[in-house]
Amino acid sequence: MNAKLLFTRCGCAAVLSAPFTSFAATAAPPVAQIRPVVDDYFGTKVTDNYRWMENLKDPEMQRWMKAQADYTRAQLDALPGYAALLKRVDELNSSQPTQVSGVQIVGGRYYSLRVPQGAQSPKLYVRDGVKGADRLLVDPERIRDNDKSHFSIHWYRPSPDGRFIAYAIAEGGSEANMLLHVFDVASGKDLPDSADRIDQDIGAPFWLPGSRSFFYSRDQKFAPGTPDAKQRENKQVYLHVIGRSFDKDPAVFGRGTNANIALTPIEFSEIATAPDSHCAIAYISPGSDERLRVYAAPLSDIKAGRAVWRPIAASYDDQYIGGDNSDTPVIALTGDTLYWLSRKNAPRGEILKLDLTRADSKPEIVAPQGELPISAVYAGRNAIFWRIDDAGANSIHRLRLIAGAKPETPALPYPGDVADVSTDGGSGAATVFLSSYLRSPAYLDIDARTGALQDDGLQPAGPYDKPDDLTVDEVRVKSWDGTLVPLSIVHKKGIALDGNNTAMITGYGAYGISVTPYYIPAMRSWYDHAQIIAFAHVRGGGELGEAWHQGGFKATKPNTWKDFIACAQYLVDHKYTRPSKLFAWAQSAGGVLIGRALEERPDLFGAVVDRVPLTDTLRFETTANGPDEVPEFGSVKDPEGFKMLYAMSSYAHVRDGVKYPPVLIYAGANDQRVAAWVPAKFAARLQAATASGKPALLRVDYDAGHTGFDATRAQSDRNSTDMIAFALWQLGDPDFQPEP
Repeated sequence: MNAKLLFTRCGCAAVLSAPFTSFAATAAPPVAQIRPVVDDYFGTKVTDNYRWMENLKDPEMQRWMKAQADYTRAQLDALPGYAALLKRVDELNSSQPTQVSGVQIVGGRYYSLRVPQGAQSPKLYVRDGVKGADRLLVDPERIRDNDKSHFSIHWYRPSPDGRFIAYAIAEGGSEANMLLHVFDVASGKDLPDSADRIDQDIGAPFWLPGSRSFFYSRDQKFAPGTPDAKQRENKQVYLHVIGRSFDKDPAVFGRGTNANIALTPIEFSEIATAPDSHCAIAYISPGSDERLRVYAAPLSDIKAGRAVWRPIAASYDDQYIGGDNSDTPVIALTGDTLYWLSRKNAPRGEILKLDLTRADSKPEIVAPQGELPISAVYAGRNAIFWRIDDAGANSIHRLRLIAGAKPETPALPYPGDVADVSTDGGSGAATVFLSSYLRSPAYLDIDARTGALQDDGLQPAGPYDKPDDLTVDEVRVKSWDGTLVPLSIVHKKGIALDGNNTAMITGYGAYGISVTPYYIPAMRSWYDHAQIIAFAHVRGGGELGEAWHQGGFKATKPNTWKDFIACAQYLVDHKYTRPSKLFAWAQSAGGVLIGRALEERPDLFGAVVDRVPLTDTLRFETTANGPDEVPEFGSVKDPEGFKMLYAMSSYAHVRDGVKYPPVLIYAGANDQRVAAWVPAKFAARLQAATASGKPALLRVDYDAGHTGFDATRAQSDRNSTDMIAFALWQLGDPDFQPEP
């Protein structure tokens, strides 16, 4: 979703492990069989040569994918510079004493996911106070049920009193059918009962006061053979009490639980609480649509089974922005006051509040709309915070909850991305997670009285955290229709603009998600061999607010890849690089961007990497994740939806005899967001069509899900090394050219 996933820090399909006929690792993999299927979409006939690949359990498909994976692995491993590059990436990833993420502050205790040197996966730690000593709580590397896949902590939530921690364990990078466990801090062990059917849409549970119960969301139990597109329907929210079997928990919200609140099968809901509140907030999402429906009810009524939910936003037309894909909070509860980010009357967003103790209360404006868009709101015990975006970078703002207080703008120590604000509803402590193009991420403590920010030491410093040889050019590029598109060009200082620099460009452009500033030490492995990384803030993202998102959405989606083409062309026109030295990559929904860009301008790129890409938009609706994506992309079930999806489909637009650039395509065998057959079909089609003589390689990780989520450190090292090695090989770096 953003550039950090290229150099990851450190989905429920089964691992494809059926017997297969082995192919020699250095021999070319078998050609995929063409078995045309013709679909008639409202009078337009579309031929799909590889429909048979959609059955991942088909032994022929498994043999083909395994042979492709073996061939790609052999090609990359044989590159002369590969071993040294992998060693360098590992050195850089290991340079920080500990890699820290996922900080939560509860009752003055600081919880975090930390990867110590030598470890493979994040482990859950706690410290008493920001300067306390870290104490290990949960270590997924100690789970040894099998030797075929790894385990990782996907999310967690401590109870208010610190006695228990609810957390989800993912196996093999899969975000489907995760297991919800409850860790007893006093005994140092998990409680005996756990819940299955926890998937990617479901966030961490919210505890009730008293720390002995919590709300959590869970998939329904489906019969074997249920179609993929049906398996995530009718999720419900349950109330769990410590000591009770999860299978005996009552459903308290969701489809069929509240007579006056109707939900469709694909809508899902969660319930949020706050430590000092008598109320709970239920919110409903339709999938990838960013809007929410929001309701409130007293906790006592929910527990007694008599809740009457008060509508805060009963309709999506009320434009309360948020949703499962934005990964940013847009509703915040402190005490019995609810704050939220609304665009109903403010396209760039405003912060409203509502007193939940009064039935006749009306929303009040706390932070009015400004020139730049508001993108998130957070609530602490003594203050609320909100974030304002500006082409990928942003600022943080604070309002203390005392009489006469006015909004403040704490000064960031350097320009960057406020990726998160962790607040404590008990102690009032707060910390900002800040990242930049020129510095490794850091956690900054917010002084409760002055609002001043300073490094709180949660992330130990490493030797490569502050590169002094890089700078950033921020420019606006004129796209095909005259729209000015922000482009951030990070490069080595003093480079000559003569067209001879090796460059990387990336973008995303979907769901209103921004490509934000990011730097971590592993990125040095690119700068060791090259000069430039460019970040294209194309339409479809959220860099300039919801209007920017809508500019690359459904019928306007072509703007996304046309903006990317314009940004790539800018690098060439202004002599930062030339096509033969330009490497482009994207992932996931960015597969629409990268696939269509390489098809419209195959001459513009010297190498392309497409990670777990959404390339077959016409068939995506049949996958487990497909129905959730209809609000963002459209549906083939109506004529206009088909036209939009056909325009987006990289798979449908591959043309025979075109000289396509070399492409490396990633697939995760356990990917629940983009099923492995989607990138596999795209690879097969490119292999059959290209006339350039350049490779179209399929890389399959059989112990991975989507975009490196929950990857081990070794997997992260390989992910980065494979991409960079492939790019340098195809761009002509002499250290990566095979022997003739």
